[in-house]
Amino acid sequence: MSYLAIARKWRPSTFEEIVGQSHVTRTLQNAIRLGRVHHAFLFTGARGVGKTTAARTLARALNCEQGPTPTPCGECASCIELLSGNSPDVIEIDGASNNSVEDVRDLRESVRYLPQRGRSKVYIVDEVHMLSKGAFNALLKTLEEPPAHVVFIFATTEPQKIPDTIISRVQRFDFKRIPAGVVVDRLRKICDADEIEIPDDALRLVARAGEGSMRDAQSLLDQVISFAGDQITTEQVSETLGLVDRTLLYAMLEGMLRGDADRCLGAIDQVYGYGYDLSEFTSEMLELLRNATMVGLSPSSRRYLDVPDDERSRLEQLADDVASDVFVRSFQVMLDVHEQVARAPRPRLVLEMAVARLVTIRPARPVDQIVQRLGELERRLRHGGTHVRARRSGGGGGSSRDDDEPAPAPSRTGPPPGPPPRGAPAPVASSRTAPSPSPVERSAVPRPATPRFTPPSAGPSRAEKASPRPGAPAPPASSSPEESATLEPPPPPPVPRPGEPEADRFRRLQRWLGELGPRYETWAHQCALLGVETPVLRAAFSSTFSRGNADKLNNDPQLLAGVASMFPGCTAVRTSVRAADSELPTRRELDQAERAAALAALRAEMAEHPLVLQVSQVLGARLAGVSRHAEGPELR
Repeated sequence: MSYLAIARKWRPSTFEEIVGQSHVTRTLQNAIRLGRVHHAFLFTGARGVGKTTAARTLARALNCEQGPTPTPCGECASCIELLSGNSPDVIEIDGASNNSVEDVRDLRESVRYLPQRGRSKVYIVDEVHMLSKGAFNALLKTLEEPPAHVVFIFATTEPQKIPDTIISRVQRFDFKRIPAGVVVDRLRKICDADEIEIPDDALRLVARAGEGSMRDAQSLLDQVISFAGDQITTEQVSETLGLVDRTLLYAMLEGMLRGDADRCLGAIDQVYGYGYDLSEFTSEMLELLRNATMVGLSPSSRRYLDVPDDERSRLEQLADDVASDVFVRSFQVMLDVHEQVARAPRPRLVLEMAVARLVTIRPARPVDQIVQRLGELERRLRHGGTHVRARRSGGGGGSSRDDDEPAPAPSRTGPPPGPPPRGAPAPVASSRTAPSPSPVERSAVPRPATPRFTPPSAGPSRAEKASPRPGAPAPPASSSPEESATLEPPPPPPVPRPGEPEADRFRRLQRWLGELGPRYETWAHQCALLGVETPVLRAAFSSTFSRGNADKLNNDPQLLAGVASMFPGCTAVRTSVRAADSELPTRRELDQAERAAALAALRAEMAEHPLVLQVSQVLGARLAGVSRHAEGPELR
């Protein structure tokens, strides 16, 4: 006896066996039960999702000797003939090879004859979108008013190619892609019945390769069984289907996130050495980056993941240490690389050169934080006694002031000086002068009442250059722009307040560390206070990755100085990883909770604002969101 493929052997024969399309099967069953069966149907959807199977099941339900019934018996002569494909009352037509007007004319002639055994004559036209325009037009009249014993069932993967005149005469059912979990359950049932030993992870790989098609997944399973026999491993499935090893994908991802170029290049070398398609590798990387983004995007977004539990846990650990914008920017870079690799003559070189871009992606700072720090820098420079020098004139007319000579102090009385006379050198600010603030900072920072400098009217004499005026600020020791642009030293460590709790002192220590620069950001945002056991301060970090970065600073003099100042007697720091069930919040989590609470309070306040209520009543609008800016709340 010849072998029967799994896709044919396990083809569903009842509506209950058709999985993943309950919205279609339930409607058809109810229509049969209520006697409201339409004379023409259109089944659309991707390949292998059950369109032809549902059409054959509907034909059996209509012609079963026990019916019409939504549950055909499968034992009567009509059911047996249809299951074997020998029923004279069910005519299956290939639309790709019978697409002419003459073929439709023959069909119109045959619909006039009554069915031979059943009560309905069913025409199943597969790939109906392949019919010509003339064939569709020739079918219109028959399709609109067919004989009472005729039922048309059209199936297609491209419904957009079917004329609207045809669609308006049929009932359309859209078949969905079958979820991977449903496909895995079906494949498990098949393997158990055929006594095939295969792990769930391997079945999940087969279902993922099927891309929502049950027939494709069953055909791939048939191929894997032919390769590996009745005892199959996950590695054999990957080898048979040409899938990239998940270990290499995670090695590439972790190398990208940690800036480890050697690890990325090593993963690419192994992928190339194993003979995997690099375009397939970049495609899998795109899916992995998408899954990592879904894990960290929101708590509810994780339900859209279709990955094993061990991969989910691994992605959650990565997402805890990396901001979501890093995943988004990495995805954009990898998307460009995927398109280049697909058409490049030497794809390995393209992928290796992209590593230089991928390992340098870092979290972006919020714009408001950058503006705030610029404003703080300007205030420090303004209050630090910086002086402005006039640039030496390069022209020959008129005298000019030396570069190292400070400009005279402006007069406190009288109007501001006007523009300099023609030929006089233009005043230039020192390299220590702060950058111009943004509009928000310009409105928040008070401006001086007097101008910063007065344009020189005449150059000093040589004696004045040799002996500066009493009380004038001394010139700097070095006139190089680099030394003159040096900022002020870091702020001194904070000191404890009387009766201040340890938690509040620790948080002020974190704020101070955040002002010291990017090097201390992990300590400033990702840790929580465990306790003070003099002479040791104990802190817990949110993950192993953040603790590894923080351990590099445990002996930093600046950090130890701050700890000793806020916790007298403490001369050492010990760090650990926060337990999974711990309720100790980090500073970042506390700040996020405070921002969320403030925004919720602002939203509640704005929702009851009289103007907002009036706008809602007049325009019929609703309050979609509230965001806070420097100028005030913004409504959407």
